Amino acid sequence: MKSEYTKQIHKFLELGFTERESKVYITLLSKRSFTSSELQKSAGIPRTKIYEVLYKMIDKGICVERQSGKIKYYEAVEPKKALHKMLEDYKNNYQNEFEKKKAVTEELAGIFSPVFEKNKTFVSPLEFVDVVKDKDQSQKIILNAFQNAKSEVLSLIKGPYVCNNIKRVKEQVREERNVLKRGVGFRKIYEIHELSEEAQLIEHFKPLSKFGSQMRVIDRIPIKMLVIDERMVIFPLQDVLRDPNELTLIIIEHKEMVLACRILFDYLWNSSKPMKM
Repeated sequence: MKSEYTKQIHKFLELGFTERESKVYITLLSKRSFTSSELQKSAGIPRTKIYEVLYKMIDKGICVERQSGKIKYYEAVEPKKALHKMLEDYKNNYQNEFEKKKAVTEELAGIFSPVFEKNKTFVSPLEFVDVVKDKDQSQKIILNAFQNAKSEVLSLIKGPYVCNNIKRVKEQVREERNVLKRGVGFRKIYEIHELSEEAQLIEHFKPLSKFGSQMRVIDRIPIKMLVIDERMVIFPLQDVLRDPNELTLIIIEHKEMVLACRILFDYLWNSSKPMKM
C-alpha cells in the first residue's frame, strides 16, 4: 500500500469504510483482479483477517468474488457505483435510525406530557430560596443586592460579619455610598455592644451618615437581616454547629416573608436609639 494514499484513506473512513477495507479497495483498483494471498501482501492485511475483510466488502457491494477453477479472484466494483452504494446505505441507515428515534420520542412524550401538565402548577418552596456558605460569594450577593436596590435597604446588624477584612469593608462602604447617592434610603440597627467590640469596623460606616445613612442601636437583635425594597430578604446566619465565626447566607425572594421582616424591622427601629457619631 502506497503512502501517497494516506489522505484518501481518511476520506474513505469518513464515508464508512474501515481502514482495512480502504486499503484493500485501493489495492483492488490497481489491477483487474487479485487472489486473497496477493491482496493480503499488497494491502498489508494480516493473513488471518483478509477473508473477513473481503466478505464484509462483498456484503457492502464494493467488491465481487469470481472463481476460475479452484482459484477465487477478487475485483473492485467501479468507484462511482461502489461509493454511491455506500452513500445510499448510509442514507437508508440514517433514515431508519431517525424513524426509530422519532417513534421513541413520540412514545415518551405521550407518556410524560400528561405528568408534566398535571404537576406544572406545583411550586417548590425552594424555588425562591438560595443558600450560600462561602464568604466571598456572600459578599458578591450583598453588593449585588445594594446595586439593585430601588427604594430602601433595611439592616439588622451584629457579628460575625461577612465583611470581616478591610477589602470587604471598603467594598460595602463604597456600594452603600452609591446606593445613598441614588436616593435609596438606608436604615441600620446595631446591637449596642458592637459599638465597643467592633468599633473599628463601624467607624468606616459612620461617615455615610453625611449621605443620609441612618444608624441606630438597640440592646438585642433577634436575627441578622438585610431587607431590599419589598422583594428580597437576606439572613446571614451564624453557623453555631460547626464554626461560630462562619456564616450561612439564606436569600429569600418572597413578598410575604419580606413584609413580615419589614414589620419586625420597624418594631425594632421604633424601640432603638440614634447612634452617637
